[in-house]
Amino acid sequence: MTRGKTNHIFILLAFLLCAIDAFSQGKVYTRKARLEDFPIRTTKVVIDGNSFLGIALREEIALRWRISPYEHCTPAEYDKLKTDNNFYFINLVEEDGIAFLTLSKGGKEEDDNQFKRPFEVVRVPFASVGDPSGRELIFMGAFVDILQIFVEDAMLADQVAYSGLKHYNSSNLSFKTIYLDPEKADEQYLNNTPGTLVGICIAPTEISKRSYCYKMLITADSHELYYYKKAKYRGSKDASFTESEIKHFINRDGIIAQ
Repeated sequence: MTRGKTNHIFILLAFLLCAIDAFSQGKVYTRKARLEDFPIRTTKVVIDGNSFLGIALREEIALRWRISPYEHCTPAEYDKLKTDNNFYFINLVEEDGIAFLTLSKGGKEEDDNQFKRPFEVVRVPFASVGDPSGRELIFMGAFVDILQIFVEDAMLADQVAYSGLKHYNSSNLSFKTIYLDPEKADEQYLNNTPGTLVGICIAPTEISKRSYCYKMLITADSHELYYYKKAKYRGSKDASFTESEIKHFINRDGIIAQ
C-alpha cells in the first residue's frame, strides 16, 4: 500500500472516529467544527519581546494578520490563559532541534466537554534551533501567511484540517519557475516575483532517532504553500531537495531555474 493511500485511510478513520463519538453525544466534534468560532475569538500572540524572532513575529503579525482579532501576550500571561477555551494562541515552539510557529486553541485536557479541550490547529517549521541561517527572519511573513491560509482552508474542509500542511502537495505547479538555490530563492522572495516558487529546507544540527528535516515550496508573492515534506534527517545531504523531488516538481509542471 502506498504512503498516499495510507495517509488517506488514516485521515478517513480519524474523521469517522470523531464522527461516531460526536453523534453518540448529539454533537459534532470534527476539527472543522471546532474551528467554527475562530474568526470571532481573540488570538493571543505569545512573544518574548527580547528575542529577534519575537520582534520579527510581532512586526509580521501587525502587517499581515487579518483572519481574527489578536492581542499580544507574554509567556507568563499565556501560562495563566492557556486553559481558557475562549482563546487561540500563536507560539514559537522548539522541538527536536526545530523551531515551529504553532497555532493552538486553549482548554483543559480533563474537560468533560470534548469541544472545550485544547488542540493544536497547525504548526509551521521555520528554523533550525542550533544553527539558524537568517532565512527565518526573511521568511517570517511567509510563515505567518501559510498559517493563515491553512486556517481559512481548514474552516471550510475537514480534509484540510486533518491532512495538515501536506494537503497542499496535490497542487499543480502550473509552470511556475522554482528557485532552489538559497541565494537566488531569497532574491526572488524579497522581490515578490510573481509566478515564482522558492524552496526552503530546515534541518536540526544534531542527529537522533527523532531527527526530521522539513522542505517547502512557497510562492514568492502571495506566500502560498505548494509543497511540504517532513523527512527523516540522517545528515546534511537530507537538508536539500533530492533528484527525486526535483523530478516530481517537473512532473507537476514546475520549471526548475538554473
